[in-house]
Amino acid sequence: MTCSVTDEYQRKGVDTVFLENDHLRVEVLAGKGSDITEIRDKRTDTNVLFEAPHEWRPPAGGSVGAPDGAFSFLDHYPGGWQTVLPAAGGPTSAAGATLALHGESSLVPWDTRITADTQERVAVEFSTTLTRYPFKIDREMALSAGESALTVTETVTNEGAVSVHYSWLQHIALGEPLVGPTATLDVPCETVLVDPDQTTEHARLSPGETYDWPFCETPEGAVDLREFPPHAERVHDLVALADFSEGRYSVSNPDLDLGVTVNFPESLYKYLWYWQPFGGFDEAPFFGRNYNVGLEPCTSIPNAGLTDAIENLTAESLGPGDRQQSSVTLSTHPVE
Repeated sequence: MTCSVTDEYQRKGVDTVFLENDHLRVEVLAGKGSDITEIRDKRTDTNVLFEAPHEWRPPAGGSVGAPDGAFSFLDHYPGGWQTVLPAAGGPTSAAGATLALHGESSLVPWDTRITADTQERVAVEFSTTLTRYPFKIDREMALSAGESALTVTETVTNEGAVSVHYSWLQHIALGEPLVGPTATLDVPCETVLVDPDQTTEHARLSPGETYDWPFCETPEGAVDLREFPPHAERVHDLVALADFSEGRYSVSNPDLDLGVTVNFPESLYKYLWYWQPFGGFDEAPFFGRNYNVGLEPCTSIPNAGLTDAIENLTAESLGPGDRQQSSVTLSTHPVE
């Protein structure tokens, strides 16, 4: 039972870090958002994260959250797991800063420092300072020998002299082959909030509706959100789950004998954005090619962005010199 870590590689010209133990192999694009693009379960040889089907490109010259609608994020989106700050959703503006979809943190390069490199444990600290917001972000990723679990611990510090509003999203997207019609989702929550701006042709649920988890009654029949419809049904829904008894969710696929469980602090992340592009994302950059789920712990709603979150009082605020911390763990395991 040993661990290893290396920061000697690049992918598409982006500095890349690998953490590994006997159970997991983790790839991190340090030079682009510290995106986690692979969490490979070695027992089943499965990358549980979504891999984007389009030809994503790294941001040139350390791009920030420029006012380019969705495409500052989507042009450079490889799939996987991003930390999203200072604004989830969007495009939007706050405190004089114009922010594109999902803000700035996933578009900038992060510094890398290996903080643990032993057979028992490896850890890497990624850090960056934003341009359009006074935030310093530190993001440690760690693997321990004998554990099929990646722990991501983040600290956000307001280096400004005034308080600022923000929203914080863990943009975790799971993909095939883990996600499929034989897989199921378990979330200990009570409430389903359909995004008020959901207007896609392939949406099953009406914008702004509220349901009791997991069944959503529609004129066409009940939708069970624990189930993943086949690609041929071409579904595209977005909801937020709320009112958790504990901060966790699990996706289980008995065909692979593989489950993924994510644990998160529900006192900070009061919502779980549930993005459901099951072949129904017809527009750029996916054009119906992606089949995945986003199961994304978030401080705030709605997807429209930080301005709306400030108005509905779900945005967080951070005073001058203050900091907030988050710890999220993703583990893989056999299906119980």
